[in-house]
Amino acid sequence: MTGQQPLPVRKLPAARGLAWLSGSWSLIKRQPLRLLLISLFFQFFLGFSQVQAIGLLVILCLPILSAGMLHAFYLVERNEKPILAILFLPITVKLSASRLLLLGGVVIVMGLLVASLVMTGQMLEIDPDVLKRIEQGDLDALQLIDPQMIETALIAMAIGAAVSGSITYFSVPLIWFSHQGLGKALTIGLKGLVRNWKPLLVIGLLLGVLAVPIILLFGSFYLSALGGGASSTWLGFLVLLLGPMFQLLLFGTQYLAFRDIFGLEETTVGDRKNTPDQLVA
Repeated sequence: MTGQQPLPVRKLPAARGLAWLSGSWSLIKRQPLRLLLISLFFQFFLGFSQVQAIGLLVILCLPILSAGMLHAFYLVERNEKPILAILFLPITVKLSASRLLLLGGVVIVMGLLVASLVMTGQMLEIDPDVLKRIEQGDLDALQLIDPQMIETALIAMAIGAAVSGSITYFSVPLIWFSHQGLGKALTIGLKGLVRNWKPLLVIGLLLGVLAVPIILLFGSFYLSALGGGASSTWLGFLVLLLGPMFQLLLFGTQYLAFRDIFGLEETTVGDRKNTPDQLVA
């Protein structure tokens, strides 16, 4: 399939959302250790987004790594065994890599635009010395900021995440699997979201429910770590395990939703069909 051919955008019932979640779990159970290792490294790479010098570069590369995660599920569904290197497979395909990098740039611009619109004028009210302390990792400096401003910042982050997620949810697999250009991937992807808002809403609600205990565990771990409690080690292990597993559920449902809505034939992957063989153990 080439980027010039029209793609079908199927409209699916709300119940399909539950099928995507259960199907994602079924795929994870086929290769749990391999997928968990890939997810852990994905999380490790995301951790560098907090580093000033390379934070933007990590966000720029996020669609490339996401495509690698989706390709891991593509291999698992075909009873193949992905290894860690599959995460970087999209980098080896120049045309797709350039489009995915451009998509990362769009995400950065949209995120900055949303933050500037929501936080207009408020950042100027923060003492530069306080900002400097926060940038250096001094969490106590957060207490010097107006709580209302922190709430606004959290809202801005939530809106930015929602916008970025909507932009990339189908555009990443459309670029990677279906060879679509950036413009078509964005427009067709948004069309797929709108036409299938019911099953996607079901997925969002189910994943939101599953996220609650993980968030509570993370909060308990944070409080225990601050207090030096002995239970922090066990809580840390649970957070370390459940976080990447939840991330795998997200990518698994994304892959299955794309496959069902847009279709994913063997010819869709085209000349990349033999490439993953070099990355399979």
